[in-house]
Amino acid sequence: MRKLGFESSELRAVETLMLEEFRSEPFHNLNLLYGRPRQSGLKGGTCSDKTLSFLSAAEQAGFDVALHTGFIGGEEIHRLARVSIGGRIFFADVGNGWPALRLYPSDKEIRFRCFGMGFRTEIADSRVKVFHERVGKESLQLEINVRGRPEDEIKAEIARRFSSGIAYPFNNSLRFSLVMGERFLFLRGDRLEIYSDQGMQVVQGIEEPDVSEVILRHFGFDVGPLIAGSSTIP
Repeated sequence: MRKLGFESSELRAVETLMLEEFRSEPFHNLNLLYGRPRQSGLKGGTCSDKTLSFLSAAEQAGFDVALHTGFIGGEEIHRLARVSIGGRIFFADVGNGWPALRLYPSDKEIRFRCFGMGFRTEIADSRVKVFHERVGKESLQLEINVRGRPEDEIKAEIARRFSSGIAYPFNNSLRFSLVMGERFLFLRGDRLEIYSDQGMQVVQGIEEPDVSEVILRHFGFDVGPLIAGSSTIP
């Protein structure tokens, strides 16, 4: 019983750290859209940036964590963290653009809801499949091979992710998302989607000249210096 209690306590501590990541560091693809050389100091980024940030914080907090990969649309293009707790393996999908706030066990299927959305897993043949439901529609979001790969390989892939020719789902359309209080906000292309337990709201028709103001007003980040003078958002 003592071991189970310790495991539960550590699991909650890791998930608290995950929530802080989703609240403080936005998922965004501004560096991809506007080029890595134009550094702005903006926190967050795509799955690799957010996962590496989480790994650093988790290691400092004394957790046993490592880099891991996931499959989206059959392609091994997603990064997440593998967490060892009490001899069990979990996965922290902190690099997700959507609020994956719970650890995914490698040995037990789970389901949970947040901000009016549903997440659940299926496990078979050493694979964890993650399904995401929003606005009444469910889709396969992610597939994780429980058996990991060497971290050096993953880090090398991260280093060349913007020059390798990989086609990410968000290559040509703006993404910016963050947990804001009791709501989850996701700016996707020309629409801002606002999710909560009370339902979903949409602000449509956001034009490129308004992007900086929308992100500052709704998310509290000043991205003007990063995107000033550019016109790459379709």
